Amino acid sequence: MIPELLDTQRLVLRPFDKDDVNAVFDYWNSDPDWARFNRSVPANYTVQHAEKFVMELISRVRETQPNWAVTLDETVVGIVSLTFEQGHRIAVIGYGIHGALRGQGMSGEALEIVIDQAFNCYAQLRKIRAHMDSQNLGSMRVLEKLGFSREGILRSNQYVNGEFVDEAIYGILRSERSM
Repeated sequence: MIPELLDTQRLVLRPFDKDDVNAVFDYWNSDPDWARFNRSVPANYTVQHAEKFVMELISRVRETQPNWAVTLDETVVGIVSLTFEQGHRIAVIGYGIHGALRGQGMSGEALEIVIDQAFNCYAQLRKIRAHMDSQNLGSMRVLEKLGFSREGILRSNQYVNGEFVDEAIYGILRSERSM
């Protein structure tokens, strides 16, 4: 199983804790585009939403749905999550970073250690993929820097805030990842 604690040069990735609610509330409210690019974030995000979200993350089974609070100087500034499918042969990765910290390489730094650990811990893992709003160019750039390839667009695949949006699919195969 992937370790619960992961360290990078600047970040510590750790399990979420119930005391993270206020930081998660701040994180989700740090950028108005969250509602557009993350369908799990309701409009008018409240502390109660953050509490429900953190408790849901804590309750996930780490073997099949590990997730990490991305911390900088002991403050939660983001999230990375994996959902394993098909006997740990495929994983879906999700991620985000505080709006005020974007453009500093932190998403890529956090993703890289999780991706490497996933491929190292599960010999049967063949592919990691990510899904995102096709207008989320920043997220696409992060994945492309990590070696992901754009695999396609699912047209009108999500209904977000009253509109249908296209969903971009990115993926990386074990054979494409230099470890």
